[in-house]
Amino acid sequence: MNYNILRIQALSLALVFSLNFYAAAQTAGSFGTGPASRAFKCSQASEQLSREQGNAILAKVQEGYSKIESLQGGFVQESYVAALDEGEESSGAMVFAKPGKMRWSYKAPRAQEVVIRDEELWMYQPDKGQVMIDSVGKVLMSALPVSFLMGLGNLTQDFELVSACNGKEGPILSLVPMDKTGREEALEGFVLLVDRDKNLPKGAKINSVGGNVTAILFENQQVNKSSVDSGRFVLEYPKGVDILDRRKTPGS
Repeated sequence: MNYNILRIQALSLALVFSLNFYAAAQTAGSFGTGPASRAFKCSQASEQLSREQGNAILAKVQEGYSKIESLQGGFVQESYVAALDEGEESSGAMVFAKPGKMRWSYKAPRAQEVVIRDEELWMYQPDKGQVMIDSVGKVLMSALPVSFLMGLGNLTQDFELVSACNGKEGPILSLVPMDKTGREEALEGFVLLVDRDKNLPKGAKINSVGGNVTAILFENQQVNKSSVDSGRFVLEYPKGVDILDRRKTPGS
């Protein structure tokens, strides 16, 4: 597999997050039918919230998330790659720890491990026998959603609320970056699903200018359940795998 395909798999790691992973997707044009994408739909006008109500929820999410040190649980994800008109559903487990660490362990439809730490991204695909290493800044479509999840960003300072509504899973906040220059030009929208009781993120959806979409729904969240072993953010892989290290510069 060449680097361009690997880069597509790592694009928008952002929760989220644009974890726009595309690893040989099997179902053409299937986005929107799974539980992850359905969670972000508000179909009735009566479900709409005012801008004031939406901003109040956004502030509560930022305040609540700023107080936690770690978050872990399961997730289901739907990704759609517009250029290929193909989508894929996937699932696994995730863990975030402040400051600046996250790990996504994909179990289905195929295993793969993604670790972000020390401003680097490590991805291991067992079925391909490959490891990709790169700087986060080079592979992320936008750093803003990921920065928030890793405790390095601020929702109320980095995003502007466009609309808000009440969905079946909780309040849904549609956001756009305050600053649309540089890499943020590629981020068309960031939709946050909020846990009504905990005022914490329950899911996120990323829309890119190119039409790519990723929706992630968190399950069985555990907040500050226990201290997270730093070893969980060290990617382990067997000897003999192909390693593509994009951190290196020509001649180094």
